Amino acid sequence: MEIKEEHKALLKILGLKEEDFGLFDDKFVRYEYDEHKGVRLYDPYYETSYKEYIDSDGWSAWSVEKDTFMSDILKASDKKARQSKTGPPKAVQDEITKALKKKFGKKTESDSK
Repeated sequence: MEIKEEHKALLKILGLKEEDFGLFDDKFVRYEYDEHKGVRLYDPYYETSYKEYIDSDGWSAWSVEKDTFMSDILKASDKKARQSKTGPPKAVQDEITKALKKKFGKKTESDSK
């Protein structure tokens, strides 16, 4: 499938890389251009390096929409995953210790450290 140079620039804004353009076969990977909306990608099997949401019909959002739905979700979940590995911040641990002392009135394990 032939891709116009000005369309390549718009597709790169979507996150595609130069090597992705070789995957455009006009069947499973293609794009559509609109002079007002920009480009959108048809890539139902995520063959390209496009990382954002592709709808059930196989099409991405238009480039002018600047869709970051998927990457926003992944950023938030990545942050939560890293926090769960390292445990809560020190301030949160101190609050938990104080609450346990108040409720049970006994020494907690962190008091002896």
